[in-house]
Amino acid sequence: MTLKVSNSKHKMTLPGSIRDFVERQTRLPLESLFEDSEPPSYPYCEYWRRAVAAMLLSGRIAAKDDGFPNMTDVNRICKEANFDQYLFEATSRFLVAAKIIQPNKQGSRYEPAKFSDAFWNHQLQPLRETARQAFLELVQQFTSFRVWRPTFAISSMLDGFVALFAAAFQDLAIRRDHAGKVFLEFSKLPTSDLIGLGKQLGLKKFQCDAEGWDSWLDEPGQQALLSALYYSSWAYTTDHQKLSWIYLSDTARIILGLVAPPELPAPAVDFKVLPNLCVLAGADLPPEKLVPLFRHCKINRIDRVFEFQLDKRQLTETTWQEPLVRKLREVLEESGPLPATADSLLRHRPLGGGEIRIRGCSAIVQSESPEVLDAIRQHRRLKGYLEAGAPKDYLLIKQQSNPSNFIQRCEELGFRVTILQS
Repeated sequence: MTLKVSNSKHKMTLPGSIRDFVERQTRLPLESLFEDSEPPSYPYCEYWRRAVAAMLLSGRIAAKDDGFPNMTDVNRICKEANFDQYLFEATSRFLVAAKIIQPNKQGSRYEPAKFSDAFWNHQLQPLRETARQAFLELVQQFTSFRVWRPTFAISSMLDGFVALFAAAFQDLAIRRDHAGKVFLEFSKLPTSDLIGLGKQLGLKKFQCDAEGWDSWLDEPGQQALLSALYYSSWAYTTDHQKLSWIYLSDTARIILGLVAPPELPAPAVDFKVLPNLCVLAGADLPPEKLVPLFRHCKINRIDRVFEFQLDKRQLTETTWQEPLVRKLREVLEESGPLPATADSLLRHRPLGGGEIRIRGCSAIVQSESPEVLDAIRQHRRLKGYLEAGAPKDYLLIKQQSNPSNFIQRCEELGFRVTILQS
């Protein structure tokens, strides 16, 4: 029996050792796992992935020292948007590894990175470049520092290994509990056959480090490879007959150059502000429009058309400075004339953004404006620092709270802080 692999870009015959290896494995055709086969989708253009990128850029999620998002912030915004926090975490980790999003110089917030434009504008060639590098970076991150490796993952050519495996197991799924062992045994097939298959795929010889892959695929390495595949959306699992099966995705095949990309779907560029203060914004709008909405509006729904809600309390918490209110208004006015309800709300100047004075020795906060103090009492990111029973026209910082953290957060939110001498 001759097992052939064909697609719109390559037609090839598997070398004998690879063909025999595939036939020995417990495998299922993908068509037997899914009743309706969906056409391939364009890599990394999913509406939910764009939502995660916009939420990171909105400033509502802090970056930790390792560059990954603060999960307290993630849980809060995911609860508001009814979004899976584990999908958010995996997606954000990929976006950072792919240099689409990065922490700012202060390391406290996120900003666009080198491949941001390629992501938002669906530029396939730079996306291929950065996705392959991100996959290798994720392998390195998931590899325990105690495990010896002959080189860093970035030099391992494991993306070439995945390309060969994807070609050999095209349209097939293997048992999830066997996957690590299958990867290892596949890496030990005759080097000449692996390199021969690589040549058919158009891989250069330096992309096929066939003699070194098995050193990456001990048990910890198998788990690192699987994690990187999942976080990159290069592999998925599905259940069938009480077993879990894993298969490589169309995203992996397109990024690795095994198949041509499909046409982009018709862009969702709806943009409306309704009288009930609901804002509808298509997922394919540019980030200049989407990010302010994720920043200053309540997130009601994540879908092909995002649904936001203009909310007085949310605006009070995020648009402390008048220029931010004007910027949001400018974005919304691009949808057309604003309904009277939205116009009235945006004309209202949010509380806050004034000056407060803090006496360090007693942790007393005062301001000439009662409205500013009231805004602090109500703000969800500040009220937890406050002690009950403060004198009239003053606030007290809790004894167990760190006043420096309170001051830093006030300044981040637009307050002018003066430290009084004891």
